[in-house]
Amino acid sequence: MLPSLRRILYRNGLLVSIHLGHFTASACVTTESLNEMPPKGQERCDYIHKRINWDDEIQTLDRISLLFYNACYGEVVQAGQRAREDFKHKTYSVIKESMEVFLAEGTVTDYVLESYERGYLSLILAMAYLQQKNQQAQAVELNRFYSEESALLYNHGQDPVNALLQADMWDNYPRDGFSSRPFWLWLSRQPKVTPEIRGFARSRVAELDRKKPNPQWQIYALGRFPDLDWSMKFLNNKDGYFTIRPTRRFPKSCIDPYGLLMPTTSWFEKIAVRHHHRYHPLVNAKSWIRLPVGVAYGITTAVTGAGVMVGGCALSASHDSLNSLCRVSIEGGVAIISQSDDVVDATLRPDLGHWQEVPEAVYITSTSGPNKGTCWERAKNLNPRRLL
Repeated sequence: MLPSLRRILYRNGLLVSIHLGHFTASACVTTESLNEMPPKGQERCDYIHKRINWDDEIQTLDRISLLFYNACYGEVVQAGQRAREDFKHKTYSVIKESMEVFLAEGTVTDYVLESYERGYLSLILAMAYLQQKNQQAQAVELNRFYSEESALLYNHGQDPVNALLQADMWDNYPRDGFSSRPFWLWLSRQPKVTPEIRGFARSRVAELDRKKPNPQWQIYALGRFPDLDWSMKFLNNKDGYFTIRPTRRFPKSCIDPYGLLMPTTSWFEKIAVRHHHRYHPLVNAKSWIRLPVGVAYGITTAVTGAGVMVGGCALSASHDSLNSLCRVSIEGGVAIISQSDDVVDATLRPDLGHWQEVPEAVYITSTSGPNKGTCWERAKNLNPRRLL
């Protein structure tokens, strides 16, 4: 199977049907299930690692999360390093980019890691090295964490959640020449985060300037990143003609004397801005070129349905033996016409691909012993997973 076609099938989980007369052949193409995993341990790690499909970038990233949550740290390092190198850069293809004038964005072009995803992947790798007691590799990965976000690649830009995570990691594992202060300072000046979080960051900067001992942070990943939905709008064309939204709300920020809860809303916002003309002008341009194509597909489908109805009824009227053909033709034509909206949506839909098995919020605390406080009570309802 051609790589581009294989990527389309894996990415969209298509149900492919071929109709030949009375014969119908169907095949449901989806990513491989992991329902029958072996017990936790090296056997499970091998099982997950061997079932990574490198043609499906999103599934690969989700399997890396699964490996980490199952303490498969060696496999996390192997898969994470390869994923970063394979999915980091945008490779332009005139043929593929041209095909996506007639197909939905991201159908045939390779997925490219968002900058926040590269940063979070570096965090996962650093923590895997930490579990392997490889402090040198951990420090290198933490330093790379910042470089991955600040690099002027296809997807670029620093992120408040990742800044918080970097600050926590450098607080816990300081080295000569490296400090958490730049990350706390950057976070304290970000207008996109709540005033309470900016205030928390400013207090950390003040503590560092007073040479107060660093707290030892515990870091928790909370919940799972929500699914995304979209609709069309034409009032503001800066982001194309899309309104993108999560299917459920992110938790609210929370700060109390015991810890801090921060939603990964900024990660969603990075996905939502993909079609902005200043961020990815080619993607924005293709979305507008694709608009009349998608509408034409919908009109063609509707015209085909109308043709089935008119043709069937005309044939039925000319032959007494075909009395029931008109009714069947109308039913069939209506069914075809009803698909026209789906055809338009399938053609015009934005690229909403993203690493799905990432948290919807993070929680940090420096409290030793059992966690407590208002923020932790909220965190407990979001399936907390201890990262550090």
